[in-house]
Amino acid sequence: MKACRYFKGDRPCKYYWIDRSWNCFECEHHNPYNERILLIKLDALGDVVRATALAEGIKKKYPNSELTWITTKGARFFVDLNPFVDRVLEYNTENVRRLQFEKFDTIINLDKDPKATSMMMSFNSEDKRGYGLSSEGHVVPLNDGSKYHYNICLDNYGGKTKNTKSYQELIFAVADLDYDMERPYFELDSEKYESFKNQYQWKGNVILLNTGCGPVYPHKKWTYGGFNKLIKLLLKDSENIIILCGSKSEIERNNKLYEENKFHSLINVTDSYNIEEFSYLVNLSDVIVTGDTVGLHIAISLHKKIVSFFGPTPHQEVNLFGLGKKLVREELECLNCYDQFPCPYDGKCMSLISADEVYESIKELL
Repeated sequence: MKACRYFKGDRPCKYYWIDRSWNCFECEHHNPYNERILLIKLDALGDVVRATALAEGIKKKYPNSELTWITTKGARFFVDLNPFVDRVLEYNTENVRRLQFEKFDTIINLDKDPKATSMMMSFNSEDKRGYGLSSEGHVVPLNDGSKYHYNICLDNYGGKTKNTKSYQELIFAVADLDYDMERPYFELDSEKYESFKNQYQWKGNVILLNTGCGPVYPHKKWTYGGFNKLIKLLLKDSENIIILCGSKSEIERNNKLYEENKFHSLINVTDSYNIEEFSYLVNLSDVIVTGDTVGLHIAISLHKKIVSFFGPTPHQEVNLFGLGKKLVREELECLNCYDQFPCPYDGKCMSLISADEVYESIKELL
């Protein structure tokens, strides 16, 4: 008989203090899980946010399961308050060793990096879905559902360009689950959010310009000239409040944008917030203008209005769920290059997206 969900193993459960019963299996509150499922999704941050849709899908298929999610310290904010996740473990040596002693009915690994795939092979389960390692140390798909995603990732131009499935459709297939339009989802800490919100008394259309894209694929970044002209267009309307944000790598760029367009309704908060506070800022905004980065996926999860632009990464994999507009030059044959080499076209996929069309897209959403 499986252990009760209320008993953690090292102390009496909450019902013991009510009934004072030592016989767990005769307790009216005894409620064991039918399945124990482990989900491995460590990083990147944007992909962790996107993968939160899978937790709901797992609970739909296995409603009486215990779902454990192991992720990195920087990403667990997106999982901690997810109502479909029963236990969140931070990726570290202690927790990896702990999980190696546990037995799971199913383990799903969405990551192809060595730390995730080696964990997958060292954990105990007869049902492993996703990615593991071969005896030669190569990443391999472990179930039929993961083969399609594995194969298209080997061919950025061919596979990624021809693929029409969203990221959620792909990972649901990896997990051998039917996809029913489950959306990325995470909850904000209500008290912390209200405290953050009370710091600001913005009145008007709050437009968040997320100018960065992270260091891995720098060509995902829209042009300086594009943002500069967009700010000038937005400042013509006194109802607009423009927030410049980005990480440390955008400080110089955003400071220059701010100095060139300095005005009382232009606010520069670049590198001012951690990822949790940044999520609160997204939630405070009316429209988010962003490239294909974690800010986009946070905005989707929080059901915000979005204008996004794509080039080096596949727009087909991002479902906006009717929240806004994707700007992409689909006529270009070089899309989905993933920045694996210096761009021979001088970043044409981004530079051809004009400030005017971004501006018009924002106006349509307000």
